[in-house]
Amino acid sequence: MTDPADGFAVFRNLSRAQADGVETELEAKFDNGLTGRASYTFQDAWDSDTGQTLVNSPRHLAKLNLTIPLLHEKVFLGIEEQFTDRRKTLVAGNFAKSYFVTNLTLYSRDLLKNLELSASLYNLFDCTYGDPGGAEHIQDPARFVDPAHPLDIIQQDGRTFRVKLTYKF
Repeated sequence: MTDPADGFAVFRNLSRAQADGVETELEAKFDNGLTGRASYTFQDAWDSDTGQTLVNSPRHLAKLNLTIPLLHEKVFLGIEEQFTDRRKTLVAGNFAKSYFVTNLTLYSRDLLKNLELSASLYNLFDCTYGDPGGAEHIQDPARFVDPAHPLDIIQQDGRTFRVKLTYKF
């Protein structure tokens, strides 16, 4: 929604929204240092006045995490799989498609005193996906290929790499 006085985007809450759902998580830790976690969330969220599905509100979310010790209590490999279900968009009322993203992280704990190092590869399989845009993303519709639906779905990064070095003192 835009403010008629200045044309800037303004956020206003719905008069009433409702959501029903369930969330569950299972975690396991083994003597050899291997740990795993799985979580799942189901939700159904809607505008109580109109009955319409809320924007950017996935029905299903799931995560799997596995941490594998490579050098006992020093070096670990973390593997994460995330699933996000499709989400309704605000701008055009379309749906951003559901997707899976896999991340890998190799990290150390006190390999050297007070020093931690990690290297992460996000979106390992270079999944193409986007997130629903909001009213705040609509600047000048004339600048977009489809002026009727600017930034309805915002493309997210493909495969990315990060190295992190932390020294505690």
